[in-house]
Amino acid sequence: MIDNNFKFEKNRDFGELFNDTFLFIKYNFKNLLMGMIYFVIPFALLQGIALGVYQYEALSTLSLEPSSNPFAAMEGAMSSMLITYLFTMITYTFSMAFVFQYIKLYKASENNEVELKQVWKSMLGVAPKIFLSMFVIGFLSGLGFIFLLIPGIYLMICFSLVIPIIIFQGDSLSEALSSCFSLIKNNWWQTFGFLLVLGLIAGALQFVFQIPTTIYQGMAGFHMVQNGASSASQSLSILFSIIQAMGACFMQVIPFIGIGILYFSLVEQKQNPALLKELESVGANE
Repeated sequence: MIDNNFKFEKNRDFGELFNDTFLFIKYNFKNLLMGMIYFVIPFALLQGIALGVYQYEALSTLSLEPSSNPFAAMEGAMSSMLITYLFTMITYTFSMAFVFQYIKLYKASENNEVELKQVWKSMLGVAPKIFLSMFVIGFLSGLGFIFLLIPGIYLMICFSLVIPIIIFQGDSLSEALSSCFSLIKNNWWQTFGFLLVLGLIAGALQFVFQIPTTIYQGMAGFHMVQNGASSASQSLSILFSIIQAMGACFMQVIPFIGIGILYFSLVEQKQNPALLKELESVGANE
């Protein structure tokens, strides 16, 4: 690995957040790629299979004969959708666990070397907590969107720091939910803008992997309109959905690393741990 001496404890402006996000990816590209392949892609593969089955059944439901039982077909599609959602949550959980645990071990390392086996062991310990936290965060953010759109957006941005706080500080979920508001205070707009632009970049890259699915579904839908019957192939639906899920999985690394960089920047701004460490070092030397 390149000896880059990447410094996490740093108060960054808007541009530095982007620069350091992609700089960290550049310096750790091989390890991040291999870790995602080993620890996350298997779950993305299952997610893609489930998504492909769901999309096939959804298209097949639209082309049912009048004499067919639509409720049975809809029940099958709904079951596939729920399974897809479950695997999506699992993939998302392990993506976050890998990225944040990698950052944590990288930061603790003196020579910028991270053993992927260590990352996997630490991932297993935090994955259940991340999985549960995502459900709670989603529920609370959903309540905000139900009552009013603006509170939902506000909570969603604040809650983006909950998982890093749990991983890097070892806080409980309730403590992290409380800490995220104080950490983001006076920095909400910067955080919103940073995550929005980073999300747009990752989303645009994800769309490249979604193009085959989009084209295939469009062709199948056009054939159904013209001929009154679906020409969808379950095998092709699954294949293109796997490509889509795996591409999305890899692109998730970008916003997750950005959130990690953002977390340390906000901590440095609020608490100055790097400065305090330097002062302690000077005092010890004297």
